[in-house]
Amino acid sequence: MLVNGAVIDANEIRTPQCGETLMLADGRRFVITATEAGLRGWWFTAQAQDGSRTLQGNLLLTWDAHGGVWRPAGMRAASVPRSMGQAPQRQPRASQRE
Repeated sequence: MLVNGAVIDANEIRTPQCGETLMLADGRRFVITATEAGLRGWWFTAQAQDGSRTLQGNLLLTWDAHGGVWRPAGMRAASVPRSMGQAPQRQPRASQRE
């Protein structure tokens, strides 16, 4: 449940904090460096774990206690995305002889 910009879990109230992990739908992880509650979610800045990219945005975030990460609202916690750059495997067609 979301109340005044904070996620209310059965046992605690959670707000995104600096140093916590944000996981995107494609599996990329970012470390939150700044957050501010907004009317439509959290304004945040996050740094890629390898330091190569910075992400800034405004999203509704939900806390995944099982994974210990923040996720965009509506993203299933159980989904395991395919690695970036990995294409689906195709089976070669068997050639038919007449």
